[in-house]
Amino acid sequence: MYKNISIVLVLIIIALVAYYNFYTIEPKIGVIDMERLLNESSRADELQKELEERGKELEQNYEGDTDKPEEVESQIYMEFAQNKQEIESELNDEIQTVLDEINQNNKYSVILYKNKVYQGGEDITEKVISKLDQKFNEVDQNE
Repeated sequence: MYKNISIVLVLIIIALVAYYNFYTIEPKIGVIDMERLLNESSRADELQKELEERGKELEQNYEGDTDKPEEVESQIYMEFAQNKQEIESELNDEIQTVLDEINQNNKYSVILYKNKVYQGGEDITEKVISKLDQKFNEVDQNE
């Protein structure tokens, strides 16, 4: 009788181990190199040029105002910082949208910045750059 119970218990343990190994999914980790994205993406480049243009416009707007140069410089800096923050926010929103689209198909458990990862993970930078630039080109063509 004890032999039958022990055989049943062993079979249950084997079944549980097999079930656990078969249905346990390894976490999938995506890694994105933001420096590379900023250097290689035409969308990031375009937003950088837009920021530079806004900076030049600010300088031109305040060019004739030389009564209080410290205040003018401070005002230019504050407006430039605000423009920079808006553009960075726009790019971050676009990157987040692209990451959401990529993650629908690949089901990453987590996506990390490459400079924080010593080893491992799947580098998805090229996918993000490609999809970001593709979306940007579609918007340009529609305008």
